[in-house]
Amino acid sequence: MDRQTLDMEGARRGEITSASLQLGDDTIAIQRIATMSVESMEFAPWDTETNRRTKSLYASFFVISLFFGLLALAWGGLFPGSGSSLIALIVGCVLTLLAVILGVRAAMFARRMKKRQPYYRLVIGASDGRQIPLVDDNRAVLLRIRDIVRHKMDSGDREVQGDFDLDLDLVNISKPNETREPTSEVPSSEETEGSSKAEAEVLFDEPSGDLRSVT
Repeated sequence: MDRQTLDMEGARRGEITSASLQLGDDTIAIQRIATMSVESMEFAPWDTETNRRTKSLYASFFVISLFFGLLALAWGGLFPGSGSSLIALIVGCVLTLLAVILGVRAAMFARRMKKRQPYYRLVIGASDGRQIPLVDDNRAVLLRIRDIVRHKMDSGDREVQGDFDLDLDLVNISKPNETREPTSEVPSSEETEGSSKAEAEVLFDEPSGDLRSVT
């Protein structure tokens, strides 16, 4: 059976450069992105034109084989004593068995074609009206890519670059930390006052024996 993949629903790989976003064959400037939304969708991987045509052929041959098989069985049952009745019975059995096989195949195709597979789509809209979908069955990955693109849009950070391939579940993009802890601590005013008092006590707390010796 013919089967389609998520590649037919949208882009599955791309690259984020310093000022643009490459999705498949489409390139969008970061500053020209207007909207981004994550949608929950469904698609039928087995519902293709080839499978529909094959199912129709199986169903047609099923009806034809069943019709002529029952007709041959009826002929053999109506004229049991004739020489052609045995041949009619054999042909009827063969055609009926073939009809059962064709019917089972047609039912299998119909059942698979009704199957639906959930997936998620990150739709990126540009200011010129284009909408480019990025699809995957993992919503968290799409949200991560959306947050990285939004960070570049808001901050204008050109250092965030990388690529991703959702077929291999590879995302070589890291969002930088927006808040960083300071490397050195500035002493507080209370600590400064305390240290100055301690220094003053050291400076002025001299032993009284020195004074007596001087006098």
